[in-house]
Parts: sequence; C-alpha cells; structure tokens
Amino acid sequence: MRFLVLSVLLASGASHAAPPRPAPKDELRTLLAELIAADTSNPPGNETAAARVAARWLSEAGIDSELIEPSPGRGNLLVRLKGSGKGKPILVLAHLDTVPAVRSEWVTDPWKLTEKDGLLYGRGVQDNKGMAAASILALRRLKQDGGPRSRDILLYLGADEEVGSGQGLDWMMEHRPELKEAELALNEGGLTELSPDRKQVRFVALQAAERVSRNVTLKATGPGGHSSAPPVDAGPLVRVAAAVARVGALTFPAHLTPAARLHIQGRAPITPGELGDALRRIAAAPDAPPEDAVSTVARLEPALGAVLRTTCVPTVFHAGTRSNVIPATAEATVNCRLLPDADAKAVRERIVAAVNDKDVQVEMDVSPPDSPMSPVGDNAMFRAVQAAAAKVWPKAPVIPRQSTGTTESATLRRAGIHAYGIDLFALTPDDARTAHAPNERVPVASLQPGAEFVYLTLKHLTR
Repeated sequence: MRFLVLSVLLASGASHAAPPRPAPKDELRTLLAELIAADTSNPPGNETAAARVAARWLSEAGIDSELIEPSPGRGNLLVRLKGSGKGKPILVLAHLDTVPAVRSEWVTDPWKLTEKDGLLYGRGVQDNKGMAAASILALRRLKQDGGPRSRDILLYLGADEEVGSGQGLDWMMEHRPELKEAELALNEGGLTELSPDRKQVRFVALQAAERVSRNVTLKATGPGGHSSAPPVDAGPLVRVAAAVARVGALTFPAHLTPAARLHIQGRAPITPGELGDALRRIAAAPDAPPEDAVSTVARLEPALGAVLRTTCVPTVFHAGTRSNVIPATAEATVNCRLLPDADAKAVRERIVAAVNDKDVQVEMDVSPPDSPMSPVGDNAMFRAVQAAAAKVWPKAPVIPRQSTGTTESATLRRAGIHAYGIDLFALTPDDARTAHAPNERVPVASLQPGAEFVYLTLKHLTR
C-alpha cells in the first residue's frame, strides 16, 4: 500500500512545476512526444513514468487522477470526469506499455518522436500512446466546454497490455469494481484506412469482435547423444522441426463470422481493383466463400485475409545447448488465432493430423474461445462514431470490424461491457504494418483529425 499512496500523491502534480503549455494545435504532438520519451517497453514496463506525464496534463486542466501500482513502477492511471448520471459511464482505455524496440533496427531514435518525410516515428505512436494522448486532450476539452454531460467518462490508461494484463486491466477489474459500471467502452483495435497516395480516407472500421490467441506446444524427447555418432532414428529436434514445417503449411477453411461478414459487405462496394473483385465474390457467397477469392484477399491484404479463417503460425523454437550435442528435448510454440466461434478441440485435431507423428506431443488449451461480439448497427456507439466520422472524414463509411489480434476489449465484453475498438489515426496499410515493428509511424497529417475524432465521439456519447 505504501507504493499506492505515494503514487496517488504524485499523480496530483502538486510537487511538479508544469512546463509552458504549447499552442492548442501543437498539444497532441507535444504530449505524444512526452509519452514516447518515457520508455515503457514491456518487459519490464515502468508505465508509471508515462502515467505521471498523463496525470500532469490532466491536473493542469483541473482533472483529478489516481495512479495505482499493483507493483512498483507498474502504473495504471484512473480518471473520472463526472456527468449527470443519466446514463451509465463510458469507459475510454489506452495502454501505456509498448513492445520493446532495438535502436539499431530503426532509422530514428524509437524513444524520441521524430518527423521525417511527413511521417512521425516513435515506439508507441500507434500502439497505443497516440490513443492515450488524444483521450487526455479530449477530456481536457470536455472539461473546458462545461455544460451538462449525460454520463460519467472513465479514462483508464493501463499497464501490461502487451504481456497479459496481470499488472493492468485484469488486476484493475478485480480490485477497482467501478470499471464494471460502464455500459460502453472505447478502445484500440479499429482501422481507419488511408489510401496509399494518402489523399483519401477509405473507411472507418469499428472493432466489435476479435480472434482469440491460443499457443500450441509441440514437444519431443529422446536419448540425445554426441553429434559424432548420430542415431538411426530421427531425434527430437528433427521430429519437432518436421512437425513445425507441417503445421506451418496448414490452412484452415474460410469462415465468415457475423462481424467479418458485415465488414466484407461494407467494403466490397467501395474497394477497387482485384481486391474489390475478390471481396464482392465473397460477399455474394458468405456461407461458402470461394477459396480462390479468399486466397486473393490474403495475398493482397494479409490482415484482412487473416480474419476470414483460423490461423496457426510457428513462432518459437527451443532445442540444443552446444553444436556437438544432439538435444534430448525439442519444443516449439505455434501461435494460433482462433475465430471467436471456432471449435478449439477441432482445431487441435487438425494440428495433430498435420503433425502426423505419435512421438510429438501436441499441447493446447481446448476450452471454448469465450470472445463475445459487441452489438453492431443502430446503437449509441455506432451513432457517435458515425457522427464524428461524418465531420472529420465526410466521405468515409463506418463499418464493423473483427480484428486479427487480441485486445483487452475481450475482457470487457466478458464482463458485460459493450466494447468497441477504433483507430483514431488514418493509416495506409503500409503504415499500419509498422505497429510492433521497427520504425513505427503515423502520418503527420493524421494527428489532428484523429484527436478531433476522439473528442467528437465522446462529446456525442455524453450529450
């Protein structure tokens, strides 16, 4: 508790002199630079450094915040902007931790927001400090606006999203029950697609469902020995390597979940070229999507192709200690992303069949995915996002989305909160692929529209 009390006192900003505040048009960039300068690579996290930056910016606008550390340095910031209580709260969340960055792989310093050729580079600029910065500024504007708000806004800037949420949302949901008061949540996970020439926002996709991550372990054991006298039978390393190759080539059948079906139907009429042709063929036969059309989508837009089926990809291999020792054990990890309505037992059975080796163990959690979908259509969140998008990107349609990866929205949905994901920054497909990669970036021109989009969405939800 000593760390918790100290953190709350620091969050008030009473003992820190604030630097001169930039002009409003530069606020997002200035705040984002401060958040990125706080290295919150997870592991180890150290999110408290970024949370203190956020707390100071909120304090300057007269907004109280509470900094909560489940363990030293693992800061979670919680804010409540009061409304009339007419409606249940809206929860806005962003995570402050990032994946690590290797300086030698970057063209810029990953911990310094840097502009180069109309793009802003920095670790976390997309995932997810941009959302954190825009949400902070949205609350400052709403506080300044005054007037009645129909519901409270809970802003949660969390720790540990990248490594499992044990120091972040999972811990907070157990220890801070006020989060469960929310009716709706606004999170990461959406997609606002910018054309490759950066001249047009093609669509705004609101995430309402997501695939489920399941790791599969392939393992074999054997006698091992000296490499100068190899055994006649294949050893563990060879067996597991062969199994990995077979699983890596495994393709699951295409299947459109309700969210994926709506996304395809929304994009098909507005997508040109070969990709558009493939989408229209899939939209015309959603119960039995043509495999060649699905393959075309996967080739031209891998992220979209990924949500049309369950996928399994080998990611980690462990075997051996020295070059002259035949290892007695070998183990590989295959990361599967299951469709939310997939049969996990059937997925494992297909993997076992692909491995086709009784001496290779296949370990997998086969419990149901338990990843509910948030309602789509004419509801408060879709109306708010449509109203905001109409002002910021007037020609861009708003459509539902099922994301390729896993976000903390799944945890919220299981708790009965209708969670939705946005991408506040308009990105080209090439821009979007830099999240988690070297040279993570966003277009400079996407910053201010993104901040306005978040503000207008929250303003509409609380009017």
